[in-house]
Amino acid sequence: MTRLLPLACACTLGLAAVPAFAQTIADWNFNNDAAAVNNSPAPSSGSGTASSLGMNLYGTPNVGVTTDDVLVGTSGDTGANGVADLTNVWRIRAQAGSNGAANGWSSQAAIGTQGAQFSASTAGVTTPITVSFDWYATTQGEANLQLEYTTNGTTWKNVALTLGGSDSGLKVLTNSSSANTVLGSYVSDNVKANGSAAGQDWFTGLTATITDPNADNDASFAIRLVNASTGADDVSTQGTALNNTSGNWRFDNVSITAAAVPEPGTYSLMLVGCCALVVLGRRKHGSAPAAA
Repeated sequence: MTRLLPLACACTLGLAAVPAFAQTIADWNFNNDAAAVNNSPAPSSGSGTASSLGMNLYGTPNVGVTTDDVLVGTSGDTGANGVADLTNVWRIRAQAGSNGAANGWSSQAAIGTQGAQFSASTAGVTTPITVSFDWYATTQGEANLQLEYTTNGTTWKNVALTLGGSDSGLKVLTNSSSANTVLGSYVSDNVKANGSAAGQDWFTGLTATITDPNADNDASFAIRLVNASTGADDVSTQGTALNNTSGNWRFDNVSITAAAVPEPGTYSLMLVGCCALVVLGRRKHGSAPAAA
């Protein structure tokens, strides 16, 4: 029997080393969308829906019409941190309707009510769930962004973001006192470098990990990338009060993935191989001559 122990150990170690992959629930890179007005771009892969929030509610200077659009990034969008995005991106904004000039973004908006929402059922998968995205704020765009998620479609929970990729000029902050900023974690593109204002920037690879078990197998799961501040705290990337007449956010490579799981069938193949090794080991052990 002791001769079989190495085989058992080898099988155990082999199963532990099974390669894994992150299952894509939904992903938006906008490259399959035409450059045009698009208030709800379809996922590039997976299944889900995208929509903007709060663009047709406030006078900026007039109440406008939600006019999100997919556009091709240009070198002119390269910000102070030197990062560019030359692929398709999704811009969140409003434009003039029958009431006249409008932009949509407003410092009057309550915390967490302007930005973008991405909904994707997590049916059949379990936490942790990873969210990642690239974010761009124009010079007059709102500087403070938070990520929220919901498991029931009505209650939204703040979750901490982690920087990655090219995020020079972006800071992760936590508020515990101001009533005009979310009580929790957010990121701010309002960093002064060498005395100059932060201004427009692309930030890539922002991520968050959601471990809430209520997000398991949840048809109502969704995330929001929304304003973290309102009123006096609602500043532009220049560090000035939001002007309520211009500025916008843009997103790219928004991805929602499930916990890493083994490749389909891998465990089965490993188990079959282990069983074969054990059987061969037993036969060899049984045919060995008895000790004198």
